Amino acid sequence: MRKARAALATTLALSALATSFSSAWAAPGSNANSSAASITASEQARRISFEKFKLENGLTVILHSDRSLPLVAVNVWYHVGPANEPAHRSGFAHLFEHLMFEGSKHVGHEFDRILESIGATNSNGTTSWDRTNYFETAPSENLETLLWLESDRMGFMIDTLTQERLDVQRDVVKNERRQSYENAPYGPSSLSMLDALFPEGHPYHGAVIGSMQDLSAASLADVTDFFRQYYAPSNATLCLAGDLDVPLTKALVERYFGTLPDRQRPQAKELAYAALPEARRLVVKEPVTLAQVSFGYRSPPAYTAEDPALDVAMAILGGGKATRLYQRLVVQKKLAADVSASLESNRLASIALLSATVATGKSSAAVELELDAVLAALEQSGPTAAELGRAKRRILVGVLSSVELLNGPGGESGRAGLLQRFDQYTGDPGYLPKWLAQIEKVTGKDVQRAIKETLRKDARVVVVTEAAPAAEEAK
Repeated sequence: MRKARAALATTLALSALATSFSSAWAAPGSNANSSAASITASEQARRISFEKFKLENGLTVILHSDRSLPLVAVNVWYHVGPANEPAHRSGFAHLFEHLMFEGSKHVGHEFDRILESIGATNSNGTTSWDRTNYFETAPSENLETLLWLESDRMGFMIDTLTQERLDVQRDVVKNERRQSYENAPYGPSSLSMLDALFPEGHPYHGAVIGSMQDLSAASLADVTDFFRQYYAPSNATLCLAGDLDVPLTKALVERYFGTLPDRQRPQAKELAYAALPEARRLVVKEPVTLAQVSFGYRSPPAYTAEDPALDVAMAILGGGKATRLYQRLVVQKKLAADVSASLESNRLASIALLSATVATGKSSAAVELELDAVLAALEQSGPTAAELGRAKRRILVGVLSSVELLNGPGGESGRAGLLQRFDQYTGDPGYLPKWLAQIEKVTGKDVQRAIKETLRKDARVVVVTEAAPAAEEAK
């Protein structure tokens, strides 16, 4: 993120949505036929209404009108991330996340000041492996101002970029990398995990933020070429959500974006998904108080057949005090101070991570054995009905929390973010009900299969972080 780390109206009201979802995922032991009927009845309630079209210059536009509040969200996705970066130019996508706030030809260098003056909130940008996004929310009478700002930096940001401004933002990104990785607890271990999961040659190799060497080597000419190639209307999607007069909004979009030059959309890198060819084990010494054990896996790409089962499996394993990892390692065995389980779904390959911070006086070897024991037990016997229902409800709560917002904090949530994410990865902004249906259909056997086929000992990276005194680390 650039700053500190930090409605398409549903067809029915949000309260009705919550009610129908609660019925669909009723407590274990409830009538299955009744739940199935509720799922069918609630299908219409889960849809985020939208209209999708393209301008002649290739810009994809998604509109969602919800006139219940006088707010409008703007959310722009450029289909460029580390996966698109040329060799020895890592970090360019994230560097541009910063540079795009540096000013543009007609707006000048007052982007943030203008946003503040119109009461804009949640203004930021983020970078992931496959895309870079920019978003803000403001009172709807300022829609035209927001479109002017976004169109000017899409078309004319590079016109005002100087070597001095590039150097300033390069240093900001380098400092962010130090704070996030080199100087952060378990940061070097995270970098080791990523490098092992995606070795050199893979489009996802290295951290999203890029390497210090590549950032230092970036010239003004390199940055200009990158902008000309990837920051074009044909390589972007504009999503507007909220208090929209649709005919007027279309006219404004055409006015501000339609005159930007058309450039051929660059070819995305393609790579068939494959699990890690062999297991790897790394020991990283860091000046931390507590040791840590992490398991990392490449998992199937976003929204492919196995993705929903893994999503549910990770919710069963971690994320709350009732989950398997927490109960086994923290409550029962008292081996870990905390645990986590996550799934980051991406276009070429997703990343599944399990982690446990070793409790004071306990051994990382014992923690590793228990992590394996939890996985083995879940693979062998599957989840209980209560665990399965709880995991699905946890995913549901995330969705319900998200659709209450026009723009979420990272630009991938909120109604605008969800429309963008589903469009990016499936080509269908309205994929939400299909994805929810896939989550609902996950069975205990699906979870067992996902662990057996993806969370395998012979296709994973184990990173053990050993606590070392700062003086020893510095040697």
